[in-house]
Amino acid sequence: MPWLRSKHLKKALVCYNFIEMRRTAQILMLLLVAITAPNAFADEKDQDKEKAKKPKPVPVPVYIGNSDIDSGVISKQLFDSLLRQGFTSRDSNGRVFDVKSFMFTYCERNLYEDSIGNPMILTDYLSEFCFDNKLKDYQLEGILSRSKWGDTLILEKITLNAADSTKAGAHGKQVKLTIGK
Repeated sequence: MPWLRSKHLKKALVCYNFIEMRRTAQILMLLLVAITAPNAFADEKDQDKEKAKKPKPVPVPVYIGNSDIDSGVISKQLFDSLLRQGFTSRDSNGRVFDVKSFMFTYCERNLYEDSIGNPMILTDYLSEFCFDNKLKDYQLEGILSRSKWGDTLILEKITLNAADSTKAGAHGKQVKLTIGK
């Protein structure tokens, strides 16, 4: 049975070599992590310092028409007259910005019936992206003819340019107006 011993010996040597190779691979992995970890933490520290240095851009308030109304409840008559004027923007220092584009969402509340005839109030949404400081004529006429108590106007993703010679870019603060009594 000498051939049996050599077969078992070969298996034992293969297992031993496998275990040694696995240990060597683990040691190499630990060394690799030990070498690269300080660089990764240094990069994160540098990024944190850069974030701390850069001030976050503050959104510039955007108003409906030539008013100081940028959110809240507004009467139907005032809403209709100011919406015709478009949108204006100025920061706290009085610097004027031109509205270049915005996402316009109109939320219209309507009365519907369910399948068995019970009345229920649901909201219909109309969204369009506009490339000017006011709505197009067809949009404006559609909104003015349908607007009523409870409807909401939302402006988002507002891009601005400074009206002075610097032409500095900015983004506008969200506008949310609800038509009230």
